[in-house]
Amino acid sequence: MNRKSLVLIHLIATGVATLTIATFFSTTIISELSGDINWIINVKRGILYALPLLFISMPTIGITGSKLAGNNKSKVILRKMFRMKIIAFNGLSLVVLAITLYLRVNKGSLDITFWILQILELLLGATNLTLIGYNISDGINLKEYQIK
Repeated sequence: MNRKSLVLIHLIATGVATLTIATFFSTTIISELSGDINWIINVKRGILYALPLLFISMPTIGITGSKLAGNNKSKVILRKMFRMKIIAFNGLSLVVLAITLYLRVNKGSLDITFWILQILELLLGATNLTLIGYNISDGINLKEYQIK
């Protein structure tokens, strides 16, 4: 696959992942603030059903990013790779939390455990959005990875 195609796939996957995570994050906050249990249940169900978008986009970002970086060991590339490890770890934790929170809310278990897990999910989600934002910023500044 040529470099231009790799960059395009990388950009699309990054956009899909970022928008998906931002949507999860914002709809969770809005539904929780509404206090409407049905809305909260629907948001948690929607997140569960949309997880495959992340199961496809996140590995695609990693694979295309690695191919684009090749043997380049610049500080920027190493920083992006380090952040991706944290994003991946948080992402696995977020999947477990998404499933757990959906199961709890679906049973009507909006107890202290639910809220602690919900706060943890929001913290990890905010962390991932921030790290992805830093990676996007670094990626934009990498002239050799821009589509020409």
